[in-house]
Amino acid sequence: MSIIIADKKVLNEWVKLSLKLFPECSYQEIYEEYQNYLTNDLQKEIGFLYQIYQEFVAFMNISIRKEYVNGTNTSPVLFIEAIYVEEKYRKQGIGKKLIKQAEEFARSRGIKQIASDCLIDNTNSEEFHKSCGFRETERVIFFVKEV
Repeated sequence: MSIIIADKKVLNEWVKLSLKLFPECSYQEIYEEYQNYLTNDLQKEIGFLYQIYQEFVAFMNISIRKEYVNGTNTSPVLFIEAIYVEEKYRKQGIGKKLIKQAEEFARSRGIKQIASDCLIDNTNSEEFHKSCGFRETERVIFFVKEV
């Protein structure tokens, strides 16, 4: 069992796991986005993959946000952009290990806060975040109007 930083060698596995969290996206869309992350010096997002033996069973994407992040009072903030664990591996502490990895990553860069979000009706994600020590700071409803 290990956590590795995503690179070109595991790009396909990273994309395959991501499609399970983002089924509305195409393989090609995610592949190109992640490939861009890996080749861009700015490292907009960084992926971590959780591996059991030779199988990748979970991933987490993080970013370092310098703009204001709702509910925070420091800058920059490490933001959990995505986290996913294969269903048969859930409730085994893998997600918490990925969050611990994010904490270590933040500390190593002098970042004082980690933030995340979830959809208002995603109670599984809400419970997971709270079990990892996150506290809810606010709820937001987004609106759109065609003009």
